[in-house]
Amino acid sequence: MAIPADAVLREMEEAACEIAGRAGEVLLERFRSTLHVEFKDRRGLDPVSDVDRAVEAMVRAELTKRFPQCAVLGEEGDDSGPAGADSVWVVDPLDGTVNFLNGLAVFACSLGLLWRGIPVVGAVFLPTSRHLRPGVYHARRGGGASFRTLGETREDEAVRFRPSGLNPGVRLSAVPAGTRGVQGPRGRRFGCTRTTGSIAAELVLTAEGTLQMSVFEGAKVWDVAGGVVICGEAGAAVHVRSRRRGAWRPLERLAGGDERPPPLTELRSWNDSLAAGNPATLPQLAADLREQQGRLAAMRRLLWRGE
Repeated sequence: MAIPADAVLREMEEAACEIAGRAGEVLLERFRSTLHVEFKDRRGLDPVSDVDRAVEAMVRAELTKRFPQCAVLGEEGDDSGPAGADSVWVVDPLDGTVNFLNGLAVFACSLGLLWRGIPVVGAVFLPTSRHLRPGVYHARRGGGASFRTLGETREDEAVRFRPSGLNPGVRLSAVPAGTRGVQGPRGRRFGCTRTTGSIAAELVLTAEGTLQMSVFEGAKVWDVAGGVVICGEAGAAVHVRSRRRGAWRPLERLAGGDERPPPLTELRSWNDSLAAGNPATLPQLAADLREQQGRLAAMRRLLWRGE
């Protein structure tokens, strides 16, 4: 069974872009308002707000109405749709909840469509961008990546990964939180490190070349399902490193296989490492970063033991 035809994916991409834009309007309306907040962990470090749940409910209802043949997996709600569906919508209604709660305008709403585990459609809303306006980054497999300004009917603007002419030492790289002083064996190849608090936002910033590289450990499928399509179609490379295998490899699918769609439980438990960036340097940079992190971790263990 083949990946859906381009005309089908085009329709789904357009719907995802529209729905992500509507979700973005809700997020902007609720930004800096009074929210009801609960916590998903005992330590009170993983918050979920009423706006997370409201946006996911709205997105889920729209996707179910338009595409009843698809399953829907959301970060905050129960899985829904036909069992064993080939196509699964993966929804993160508000990626960057802590930023949102604190009034920091770095957050996203991400929609991704997986066909038998292969990312084929993505739409990610950002409240601001290099265009200095809110909008939706969107893409479909084989169709290129674009940016659409929120609330306007103007033509989409193409999004392409363009390596900057800046010295690599002053380029930006998004790396896991807590990484400091990262130096590759050949110098400051990672540039200036940043952590924004939103994986979906960092992926689309990588797609357009604002970030030369982004690396994530322990990401969830809803964090990356939309952004990886946009990165790939913009010309950025996307690699994964499974927990069982240490080597980085190009991303082909997140789960499942040619002969079967992955169970939603398998998708929900996905948390491999993922990296995106310049195709010419990404694999080695990601490997260098991993090596450097391993050295830093070993030093911390020695200091902790007092050796």
